[in-house]
Amino acid sequence: MTRLRDTAAGALAAIGALLAAGCSTGIGNVGSLGSTGALPYQHSNAIMNAGYSETQLGPDRYRIQVKGPLNTPRERMEMVATTRAAEIGKDNHLRYFKIEGFEHATTCQKYIAGGQRGGSGAEKKQTGFAVLNANVVYTKDTPDPSYVESKAAFDQYRSQLDQPQAGSLPVDPATAQCG
Repeated sequence: MTRLRDTAAGALAAIGALLAAGCSTGIGNVGSLGSTGALPYQHSNAIMNAGYSETQLGPDRYRIQVKGPLNTPRERMEMVATTRAAEIGKDNHLRYFKIEGFEHATTCQKYIAGGQRGGSGAEKKQTGFAVLNANVVYTKDTPDPSYVESKAAFDQYRSQLDQPQAGSLPVDPATAQCG
């Protein structure tokens, strides 16, 4: 039993170290991403808000959402969405895809400064995000030239996303906060 407890404690310590390293380097930290404007190609989740997520609407339809700092260029957000659309097609053997349109918006998200659980001294804040939604349709056979081949597109777009980006303007704290 002691050996199992020691192994579990070691695993938790390793996870904690990895999380601390990610936080100190700014990985997944929207505040630090906002200062560079670099939106990574990564799946978003509860810990890392910046990135993409998708919802399957039907066997050949998806909605892809990309969320990033307010100063993320629209072109970068569209490239992340298009790359994810190509990856979904490649992974699911849906040979061709077409993005039917992009919808750009902003949203606010509440958080507690310092990660505290809401004690009496916790400071509650809001931060803003740029949000892009893309509606994607897939097909196994190309019905018209507006469709793109998934595998070739993914390889091309992914290599473009990996190129160094020109720095964006830093986020103005007045516009990064939502009230």
